[in-house]
Amino acid sequence: MQLSQALSYKTFIMLISVIVTSFRDNFYLNKLLHDLSKQDFDKNNIEILLLDAGNYQAKEAKKWLGPLKNNLRFWNVPNLPRTSSLNFLIKNSKANLIVRLDSRSHISKYYLTQIYKLSTETKAANVGGSLKPVGLNFNQNMIAKIMQHPLSFGGAKFRSIDYRGEVDSLYLGAFNKKLIPKGSWFDEELVKISEDSDLNYRIKKSNQKIILDSSIVVEHYPRESLKSFFKLCYNYGLGRGLFLIKHKTVSAFRQLVLPLGFLLICMLFYIGFFIQLAHEFLLLLILIYASVLSVISYKLSNTMKESLFIFPGFLGCHFFWTIGFFSALIKFKQYKNG
Repeated sequence: MQLSQALSYKTFIMLISVIVTSFRDNFYLNKLLHDLSKQDFDKNNIEILLLDAGNYQAKEAKKWLGPLKNNLRFWNVPNLPRTSSLNFLIKNSKANLIVRLDSRSHISKYYLTQIYKLSTETKAANVGGSLKPVGLNFNQNMIAKIMQHPLSFGGAKFRSIDYRGEVDSLYLGAFNKKLIPKGSWFDEELVKISEDSDLNYRIKKSNQKIILDSSIVVEHYPRESLKSFFKLCYNYGLGRGLFLIKHKTVSAFRQLVLPLGFLLICMLFYIGFFIQLAHEFLLLLILIYASVLSVISYKLSNTMKESLFIFPGFLGCHFFWTIGFFSALIKFKQYKNG
């Protein structure tokens, strides 16, 4: 279906436009649409805009939406980049409040009501809740534990369970159209950039507020294997590297820990050929790092099997994030326009 075409739907007075992009996550998308079907928010004030870049069908979406099936606007555009999909959905939305959800999101039946209330009360450009990774099987549960720990992706406020106030960035979020800087939605030139951080950074630069209420929870189903998780970590690092080049800064200084650590390792390794003490110091740092990972893996685990999964999970997360970050710096021009 072309971008200019949409399924017919009943016209309502819209208070919320829910936008969802999806690509080969049909199982989780069905669960999300079922969550939306149970919302306690007045269905006459919701529209749901879904763009799938894989093989998902509108008929399937309507089945899971149930009572909200007539509120659906659906497009299928194979392989369309996420940033382009998001911008298209925003352009076609009718409400002033744009609630973004991911196909791997899981929300309570009160989510839209809570988000609408938070946006109305705070009059912020972007509002949202805390991110809570959850699993449906052993691998997902272990990866969820890794993602929840500050040692993996840092201590961003949106991973907190007891915070309400202004933040620099959010997971997903709900945007007040009137308060977003003109022409400042998602970057379609650097499609692999960390799009949430990029947009939120520009929102903050325009002196608008971003508000987090961690009593509002969005659960997230992680990847199903370490291989796919490491690919995600690589893309996260890549997105942060592109952010650094575009804005000449980082959204949080914790994001420089891994790159600076990697440079320190390289420097000590080189100097060690001339001054043996450098190699000895490098070995000490590696032993300390491995010990910290071992202790944390043990504390997060209930069995040896879990510990043996979590330890390489942390290790691979750091390694691939760092490789992705430097890949962005080295091959920046190759990532323009995808």
